[in-house]
Order: sequence, then structure tokens, then C-alpha cells
Amino acid sequence: MMRSRYFPVVFDRFSDPAVSLFQGMQGLAERMGALPFLDVEAGLNVHVDFYRHDGKLFVEAELPGVRPEDVELNVCADKLTLSAEKSAEKKEGGEDKSYFRSERSYGKVERMISFPVEVDPESARASFRNGVLTVEMTEKSQEKGYRKVAVSAEV
Repeated sequence: MMRSRYFPVVFDRFSDPAVSLFQGMQGLAERMGALPFLDVEAGLNVHVDFYRHDGKLFVEAELPGVRPEDVELNVCADKLTLSAEKSAEKKEGGEDKSYFRSERSYGKVERMISFPVEVDPESARASFRNGVLTVEMTEKSQEKGYRKVAVSAEV
């Protein structure tokens, strides 16, 4: 009996249909808050921590190698949008390099995070330290969705 051999095929890049399918699924999952952001074409990713503490919402995003002036941040009552760009380092003198491996990624990345409660956009404060962007926002006070009604007896 002749046995067939299995030779795995390793793809270094996604084919175009796979990229668009993945991005479509990722966009849906992102809107649902299910997956971390991954930009397949640029290779950049943003890992975030999103939590509540003392009536405030916090978003902490890792942006290594990104300068604070290359970050754009917008806060609405129900969501936060973040975009950042990491440029490739350019050396003076036109030095030609012959890379054996290049795993660092460059390009533009965007992320949208939906909030489970409304926040006050005017309260948003952002700081950038050691490659981590921290955004702090105050929750809007939740009004009661009901009121107590007195019942009187008819005579």
C-alpha cells in the first residue's frame, strides 16, 4: 500500500479575496465589540484595555513607536474613534540594507470602540506615556426611567 505524503502549504500573505473576507468579518465583529483590531494589509494592530472605575470609563491602547502628534482621537457620547499612523524610519545617506527579516509594521490604523453607557465627551482627557495612550471619560448620570405615581382612592 502506498502512503501519500502531506506537505503543508504556508502562506506568507493573504490572497486578496481572503483579505476582503477577513476585513468584512472583522468589521462586523469590531462593531459588536468581539475582536481586537487587526489591519491585515498594513500589519498594524492595536491592543486595548477598556474598563470602568469610579464612574469613569477608561481606554488604554498600546501604540508602540507612534508619536503623540500622529494620533487622532474623537469621543462621542456612545463611542470613541482612534486613528494613528506609524511611519517607517528613514535614514539619511541612502544606506542600502539587505534585510534577512523585517517584522516591524508601519502604516495607518483605525479603531472604534462602542461604549456600554453614554459618556460626557467634554470630560474626555487623554495622555500618552511609554507608547500607551490612556483616555479617561466621565459617565453621564443615568436618569431614572420611571417615576412613582401616587394612587388615590375614589369616593
